[in-house]
Amino acid sequence: MRFFVIVLIFYCCLPACMPLPVLPQRGEFDLNQPASDKVEDGSKLEIYLPDVGQGDATLLRSPGGKTLLIDAGPPSAAQGRLLPFLRELKIQRLDALLVTHYDLDHLGGVPSLLAGKDGEIGTPDDIAVGIAYDRGGTPWDNSPGFGDYLAALAEAGIPRQSVEAGQSLPLDEAVEIRCLAANGVVAAPGGTPVTVDLTPATYVGKENAASIALLVEFGDFRYLTAGDLTGGGSLDGFLMPDVESVLAESTGRVDVVHANHHGSLSSSNASFVEATAPSAVMVQAGKDNNYGHPNPEVLSRWRSIGAEVHSTAEGTGFRLEIWGNGFEILPIAP
Repeated sequence: MRFFVIVLIFYCCLPACMPLPVLPQRGEFDLNQPASDKVEDGSKLEIYLPDVGQGDATLLRSPGGKTLLIDAGPPSAAQGRLLPFLRELKIQRLDALLVTHYDLDHLGGVPSLLAGKDGEIGTPDDIAVGIAYDRGGTPWDNSPGFGDYLAALAEAGIPRQSVEAGQSLPLDEAVEIRCLAANGVVAAPGGTPVTVDLTPATYVGKENAASIALLVEFGDFRYLTAGDLTGGGSLDGFLMPDVESVLAESTGRVDVVHANHHGSLSSSNASFVEATAPSAVMVQAGKDNNYGHPNPEVLSRWRSIGAEVHSTAEGTGFRLEIWGNGFEILPIAP
């Protein structure tokens, strides 16, 4: 198993009696400047990509034990896969939840996850969440799980806060977590954000194109995750917005990429692959799924630049163990 460099930490939500964290306004930042020098010797970050079927759900656990869940998979995943997985890790409370966009295979698991094993929100068996982040607004496309998502947050009393391109999430002083894209707006280093117009009637996949993209940096390590962000192309004569190419131009090289849209042909375009040039690529997709994810052409693109590809479509999840001078990718035992 190869070793690389990485880390990532997420911050605990403040206690209920204290004010909620307020995201700073959008501002300029230098993507060439290391995020932080506050890396403690012996500290370790864990990133889990469990097999949640055809959907996305990634758990980050910081050296201090703080937890962030990025997406929660489809409705069927929460009770059968994600909840047992969290229980196995002895996690009763998530410090933060971030939903990249409003498709059912990314937020559909939120209501049943919050309800816990007994299926009722407001009981001791719940999975508690400190704060929920998302892109704000309403869905661009048909998103059948959006109303249930909002209702579940309200019933559980979880505050919801929107994230914009150019903002940094104040989650841990040792880690810089930057929102580089949301709602088709891409943050440009040291300049005015670039807006990709998602409104033309010829476009499909607008909700995917509106996904939040996060750049997570610890020391010299860079990790990019961006939901179902699209990279152009066409489907049945309709065009997909190309947000990936703009994002890649702003971001440059990273160490690890969580492949957009489960490795779909609508994502991971050639310019995105070449510009980000990661050492490893993580793909979350269901085994024997009906969509053909991950697409063989996409996998070939990543491998052509020398990236190792790890996909849950093989029927297993993965754990990244990260420390100050490297990381290891390990399978999650069934």
